[in-house]
Amino acid sequence: MTTLPVFAIVVVALVVIGMLIFVPFIFRLLIHLAFFLIPVAVAAAGVAMIMNDETIFERPGAEQRVIRFVTMNSAAASASGSGSVTCRMGIQPNAVPTPAAPAPKKRAAKQAHANGPAPVRRLEPTATPAPLDDVYPELIRRSYPGIPRQKLFQLSLDTIHSLGGWKIVKADLRNFTIDCIYTSRIFKFEDDVRIAVESSGEIDACARSGLARPDATSILRYFPGDIGASVGHIKQFYEALEPKMDEVYKQAQDQENAKKPH
Repeated sequence: MTTLPVFAIVVVALVVIGMLIFVPFIFRLLIHLAFFLIPVAVAAAGVAMIMNDETIFERPGAEQRVIRFVTMNSAAASASGSGSVTCRMGIQPNAVPTPAAPAPKKRAAKQAHANGPAPVRRLEPTATPAPLDDVYPELIRRSYPGIPRQKLFQLSLDTIHSLGGWKIVKADLRNFTIDCIYTSRIFKFEDDVRIAVESSGEIDACARSGLARPDATSILRYFPGDIGASVGHIKQFYEALEPKMDEVYKQAQDQENAKKPH
């Protein structure tokens, strides 16, 4: 009858001794791992942002950018350049005008005909009112008035063809949309990008991480951020498009100057 208490005491003693020996070791091990993994994670995030041509040292500020880069996996250009706007790949732009649209267009066409053709001028990207802590300059939608929609569509195609890692999946001239896949150079991650040319002369762009696809199976899909990749894709497209648009406007200006009497 006395062997049971003795056995229990021995077991408890062994458990206590084990905790005294191994728990501090495990605790120290976890601390060392944390000191090792945190700098590695920060370095990896920094390299990823550099590869995405993004930085945290621009508007709207380092804190806002870091939060966005680690919590959001898509981005879309907008009139305000808001960082809270996300990319909805499933929604196609409506190419058919509403019933009320033809009348104003006819009146505008008659007035334009009476006043003569308007000179082709470029509009610099400007943001509509938005919270200052949410404006990303690279996400301000670009507008190119005076250039035919078909020309803008072709220039967008040429721009995408010039970008490394970009592949056109579908170019729909009916809706003036271009669906692309961007493949990263090192890790071979795939991201989705959509370019849409509007009748107003605006060129819209949105991008999302491939891990945000509904059929994504990678364990990384549980990480909510893309380290700025989506914003970087939009920035890369617009920056590559700018020189082509400058050349188009320059040619139009030269033609207009040539018509003037000397």
